[in-house]
Amino acid sequence: MAAKDLVVERVFDAPRERVFEVFTTPEHIQKWWGPKMVGNPVAEFDPRPGGKLFISERAPDGAMVHLAGLVREITRPSRLVFAFHYANEKRERVSPPARSGLPVTWGDDIVTTVTLSAEGMRTRVRITTHLSDEMAVWGERAREGWAETLDKIGYAIADDLRVTPAGEREIVITRTFNVPRALVYEALTKAEHVKNWWGPRQYGPVSARADFRTGGSYRFAQGSPQGEVAFSGEVREASLDRIVYAEEFEAMPGHGALTTVTLEEHGGKTVMTLRSVYRSTEDRDAVIASGMEWGARLSYLQLDETLDSLTAQRRV
Repeated sequence: MAAKDLVVERVFDAPRERVFEVFTTPEHIQKWWGPKMVGNPVAEFDPRPGGKLFISERAPDGAMVHLAGLVREITRPSRLVFAFHYANEKRERVSPPARSGLPVTWGDDIVTTVTLSAEGMRTRVRITTHLSDEMAVWGERAREGWAETLDKIGYAIADDLRVTPAGEREIVITRTFNVPRALVYEALTKAEHVKNWWGPRQYGPVSARADFRTGGSYRFAQGSPQGEVAFSGEVREASLDRIVYAEEFEAMPGHGALTTVTLEEHGGKTVMTLRSVYRSTEDRDAVIASGMEWGARLSYLQLDETLDSLTAQRRV
């Protein structure tokens, strides 16, 4: 290991082709790029030699950082080399932000090599970032950032979300979480946890009010490019086995659904089944066409992070 290289490794319980896909496909990169609590409104990645990359990161405080660069090498499914630098929204090179740890006069590219080695049905990922002397502070921060990023990559690799139309008016969502159901139930029903996972993170802070008991109510809201997105309704039932609530998108009153959530625990993991029954086929189809699967997928990946944090807190 060269003294000026930052090297991190992780073994993922998935075939190399799957891991490579998650590393190189824009819709996957949007899920995992950056440390926890960072969202990515834009993730562009052209997986070929000379292909361009452009990623916009949104920090929890709303600050935006843009990265632009090129793919230098790519050998499917074993090797990827890419280089990037700080940019503005127009993709023009700019000085690094002060909190990056890089001097404002720094004008090089950050070059990263990713190698994927098959170990049976598992994959060892080795990430090497080549550092110069003036990148020492940045490198230490990057080491911490990659540790969190690799956790997020693990969530994206294991993501088994399914969204299925059923009957004439239903949508069925299934998702597995790697924790007992009591923890999933807590994260789904407590406002202080909902604020950390509900809605695509790149849209900013979430406000949440939750009283999950029979006759209680809830309201979850978040900003978006089109304005506030808010869902609210009455809670009909709430227990570890079954949560039933009315759900209405406040911008379109009269087109809500009745949603039933069941949580089944198997070997310390929880399978969540969410079944929403809409008032008409047209309402159901409109929800599917709105891109709800994309929002649900990002939200549940963020829920993975929240559940891991809760698990760690319980161990202290």
